[in-house]
Formats: sequence, structure tokens, C-alpha cells
Amino acid sequence: MSAASYSRTSRPRTDRVSYGRSSAGRSSAASGYRGARYVSSSLAEELSFEEAPSISVVPGAGRRAQSEGISAAALSLAKACAVICIVIALIAMARVAITSAAASCALETRSLQTSIETARAEGNELEVSQSVLANPSRIKAQATALGMAAPAPEYSEQITLSPDIVATDGAGSLSLSESVARMKGL
Repeated sequence: MSAASYSRTSRPRTDRVSYGRSSAGRSSAASGYRGARYVSSSLAEELSFEEAPSISVVPGAGRRAQSEGISAAALSLAKACAVICIVIALIAMARVAITSAAASCALETRSLQTSIETARAEGNELEVSQSVLANPSRIKAQATALGMAAPAPEYSEQITLSPDIVATDGAGSLSLSESVARMKGL
């Protein structure tokens, strides 16, 4: 087949293949790609170039070139945000720990207050019971009910103690010399 059989007319079409600068080719010319398409060799020989194709070398770092991902400023900002989030999380955890410790102390304090109130109430009840039980008229009534009575005066004796031999001086301190003198006098 010849190149003429590919088109609707017998004349080859050159408007589809453009190597010059057209409206579509301007953006592709800036990137280096000129939009070449498959063209049969006979048709390619008949085409004329308006201008010679140019090849330009762009110096670069090759494989070591930085990817067009995140810029350094954005990466620094992301790291700063991550650090701030971690600090906020640590502060929140510390606050929760302090709040739970305070709540625990409050519960323990309330428990102690309840125990103190209970102990005071029991102490008051014991004081009332002790005053009722220590009442002399009640004791006398209980003793009489049990057949107990006070001893008669003839059964009681007086015990006479000898004078104390330990002597003190005017300041209230013990005096050994006076104590020895009292002991000799006995």
C-alpha cells in the first residue's frame, strides 16, 4: 500500500503532522517534545520542515535530582506540626493523670471523713453509756439488788503511815543531806 491509500484523497495530508510551532506545538516545544507521530516513510520524505528540529541539553542531577514531592519548607512545617501534636498529647495525658490522682485523693478523703464521723458518733454513744453506767445512784441500786451493802464503821480501819524520809529543798529538788538527816532521826 502506498501513502495515498491512507488518506481520503489521493494527495498526502500534511496538516496532521506539525513540526513547526503551532498553537498546540508551543507548549510541547517548551518541554522538548514536538509531537511526532507515526508517518510512513514515503510521506515523511514528501513533508517539508518549516524549521530544523533542535535538540537542547538541559544540565541536571540525573538520578540524584530531588523529586518534585514535598518541598523542604512544607516538610519542616509537617515536622513542627507533628512535634506540637505530640507535646499536646503529652500535656493532655499529664492532665488526665493529675485529674485522676486528684479524684482518687478526693474519694479517699471522703472515705476518711466518713470513718471519722462514724468514730465520733460511736465515741459519743460510748460517753453516754459510760455516764449512765458510772452514775453512783445506779451503781448503789445495782449493788442493793445483788445483796451488796457498804461495810459498817466497825469493820474499817485507819492506816497510819510513817513520815516520808525523802526531803526536798525550797526549789522542789530532792535534797540528799536532809533525807539522810531524817533517816537518822527515825
